[in-house]
Amino acid sequence: MKKMKKIYWILIVIFFTISCSKSKIQEKTELNKIVNVVLKYESNRNSLKENIYLINPELLKLKIYTPSLKEMLGEEPGPPPSFNKSVVRLLDLRHRKSQERKSDSLKLLQQNQYIFDTLKVDDKINPNIKLANKEEINNRIELYQFSNPVYFNDGFAYIELKYNDTSFGIGFAYLLEKQKNGEWMVKKMLNTFIT
Repeated sequence: MKKMKKIYWILIVIFFTISCSKSKIQEKTELNKIVNVVLKYESNRNSLKENIYLINPELLKLKIYTPSLKEMLGEEPGPPPSFNKSVVRLLDLRHRKSQERKSDSLKLLQQNQYIFDTLKVDDKINPNIKLANKEEINNRIELYQFSNPVYFNDGFAYIELKYNDTSFGIGFAYLLEKQKNGEWMVKKMLNTFIT
């Protein structure tokens, strides 16, 4: 009887380990596809030739929060937008119908913990990415940094990109839609900051 319980628990642990590993593999692939599409979009938008992108491996951590009534009425400022994203702002970006906003807002608010802290590059999807070392990060010369993606309910995602070149910096936000073939497409781009 004790042997059966041991075997049972071992099988459960193996099952959960495999399922967790599978979701990490799937999320790594999704993140790499999103990064690839955003870099292609920026390359086309800025008429850049295909080159190697130097990427800070640390992901910017986006936190989703619900603004207070005073903040929504403009009576008080919210937290700094570079670290926190209002669920209302994300829903407005998506232009959802009122009945769909509730399920999207619940999905967005559940994502305050992301599976990765750093970008794990898939060379098959992103052969044009070089992860920056500490010196390159400190120099900030043509250095890109992505946030964690935030997923809506029905094949939409939001991600931010920060670009630094010595003392100059600029940030962008992207709303992406997943196509039927599993690829992502940029639907909207916004500036988030400029220095």
